[in-house]
Amino acid sequence: MTRTADTFAVVKNWSLTQEFFFQQCPLILGACTLGMITAYAQHGFLPGGEVAFPLAGVRVPIWHLIWMGAWTGYTMAVVGEAAGIFALPYTMSVLQFSNLHVTPTTQLLTFLNPLGALFGFRRNRQWNLDLAVWVCAGGIVGGLIGPFVRLTLLSDTKPFTFTVGLALVFAGVHLCHAAFHGFRGRHSRLDKKFAAQAETRRTAGLSPSGLPSNIRVETISRSRGRLTIGFWEEYWTVNLAFLFMTGAVVGVISAALGVGGGFMLVPIFAAVYGLPMYVLVAATIPYVIVLSGVGLFTYGVILPATTGVAIQPEWAWGFFAAAGGIFGSWCAAKTQRFVPQHFLRLMLGGITGIAGALYVVDFFYALPFRL
Repeated sequence: MTRTADTFAVVKNWSLTQEFFFQQCPLILGACTLGMITAYAQHGFLPGGEVAFPLAGVRVPIWHLIWMGAWTGYTMAVVGEAAGIFALPYTMSVLQFSNLHVTPTTQLLTFLNPLGALFGFRRNRQWNLDLAVWVCAGGIVGGLIGPFVRLTLLSDTKPFTFTVGLALVFAGVHLCHAAFHGFRGRHSRLDKKFAAQAETRRTAGLSPSGLPSNIRVETISRSRGRLTIGFWEEYWTVNLAFLFMTGAVVGVISAALGVGGGFMLVPIFAAVYGLPMYVLVAATIPYVIVLSGVGLFTYGVILPATTGVAIQPEWAWGFFAAAGGIFGSWCAAKTQRFVPQHFLRLMLGGITGIAGALYVVDFFYALPFRL
């Protein structure tokens, strides 16, 4: 038994190594290469360190941007979201990049960051196009409208940071609520299966993965505007019109801020349909990519063509951060089945909630320090 398990582990690790070097490395190196190419194409030189990024107006080492993308990409992808909602306040408050260009720049990060998670979750069979297509269609609509909201209602820094603060408070409250729900033991049947599976493997001397490798998010039926999906002998029925409308509304808000929208989709779908995180990623990860791609196109092409105002991203900044984000989100896809998510949710919820509250308070009363 032990020999068989060891052989399986060797094969699995070799497969994981192959996936990293042949699938993820080209994406990471490609993002870094694009960062250098776009820096010279946009500015004629490579910013970073002692040389400021012209549109951002700040000096940041390139390794810092890659590191930021990696840790924000990991921590958010492991709970089914993209790096934007964490990277945006870090970029604004720590790195002091808060002008109009920060929105499409962060949008570039949220477009590329989930690619690592997308391939990782697909390989883990946490993938279902029937669930993703309608919410992504709504995201296309939102991605076309959101940049116009940024240009008009949220063009000034104060209203923008106030809106970011509200979004962070929303995300923080949801994550903390979900964390305390887990601490108090009010687990779903899927959570109990997860714990039992992990304990069985731990007793057998194997890695304590809570999800069996042979299960997948599958479509059970489609009829009369409803979709029934199944995962590990559990089933949920969702309304397609609701998926589309939610995707559109969340898309408008997220594209205006320059984030991916997972921070809103996850609590909405969890509250309305009780979808677990292991299923939600089948919709949220593709949605973030589609929404961010359309948002970038709107900022770069549609907005200048219709209004004459161009809000260009700091391309190199976004590509370097995305290089780290791709790696971080891929690691999240590979470790989600091992992570006790209520601990991570509490940490993320506390940080995002406090940061959001400070942004909101600063809108009404000037804080004694700069955000």
